[in-house]
Amino acid sequence: MSRFLLLFSQVALFLSARASSKVKEPTCRIIDGYNICHYKGVLVEVTQRRFEDRLDINDLNLLAIREDAFKNVTATHLYLNQGNRISVLKRGSFRGLPNLERLHLDDNVVPLSEHLFAELGHLQSLSLIFNRINSIPKDSFAGLSSLMWLYLGHNDIEAIEAESFPNLELLYLWLNNNKITRIAPGSFAGLTELNRLHLDYNRLVDLPNGVFRGLNKLEVLYLNDNRITSISRTLLRDLVGLKSLFLQHNEISALEPETFRELSQLELLRLNGNKLSHIVVGTFTGLSNLEEIRLSDNNIQTVDNGAFVDFVKLRYLYFGGNNFTEIDKEVSGLSDVMVIMR
Repeated sequence: MSRFLLLFSQVALFLSARASSKVKEPTCRIIDGYNICHYKGVLVEVTQRRFEDRLDINDLNLLAIREDAFKNVTATHLYLNQGNRISVLKRGSFRGLPNLERLHLDDNVVPLSEHLFAELGHLQSLSLIFNRINSIPKDSFAGLSSLMWLYLGHNDIEAIEAESFPNLELLYLWLNNNKITRIAPGSFAGLTELNRLHLDYNRLVDLPNGVFRGLNKLEVLYLNDNRITSISRTLLRDLVGLKSLFLQHNEISALEPETFRELSQLELLRLNGNKLSHIVVGTFTGLSNLEEIRLSDNNIQTVDNGAFVDFVKLRYLYFGGNNFTEIDKEVSGLSDVMVIMR
């Protein structure tokens, strides 16, 4: 009888062990040329069956990516932006992706940390839209020597610190639709190749001098839909290559003479939807290449004679929604300009 009980218990233990081992086995599925394995919300292994340029890992309800999960995967595009809620990542989570050029992590809950993407030396585009990111720790993007496009829009970032983007070769940076109230002077100083900067739809009120230091090659700057009250003479002096400046829908009530003096390459200036009441002579000094300016929907009541005389190449002036029914084009220096009053 005792031998029977012993045999029964051994069989039970064996079956229990087998059942336990089955529970711990990851779920695997083949997606295009890749075998993708995950277990309890963790991506544990990705192996390659044949070369595919793009790898989509979506709708798996992933919460984390294990270190070294990617086994020498040669894809250049990786999408993790649908049907996941990734919140746990380490530097080694992206090891084993030697050729990756584009990484899409939108619609997750990824917290930035030091050297998080340092294994991705060939990455050119990184998208982190809608991730509830509230800060950018130092060296979050360290090692991304090839990065050109960085999408950080639609997050909860409140401040940009001086060492947020050191030594990057970015061309385009999106920081729109955040909660930014403060930008430290020199925050973008290391982005000497930057062409376009999006800071629109934030909560900026004051911009310190030196905030755009180093951005000599910047051509497009979006500052619209903030709460900016003034633009100082020295704020824009480093933006010598700027061609388009978007300042609409702020709370700017006055502009000092020569505010835009250094912007000789500017072609488009949008100031509509502010609180301007008076345009003085010299306000637009230096804008010799400006082709279009929008001043509509302000509270402009007076325009000094010759206020627009610096506009050598101006073609369009939008002036509707102010306390004017018409402008004397000759007196104002707008003889060859189309003035749009609607």
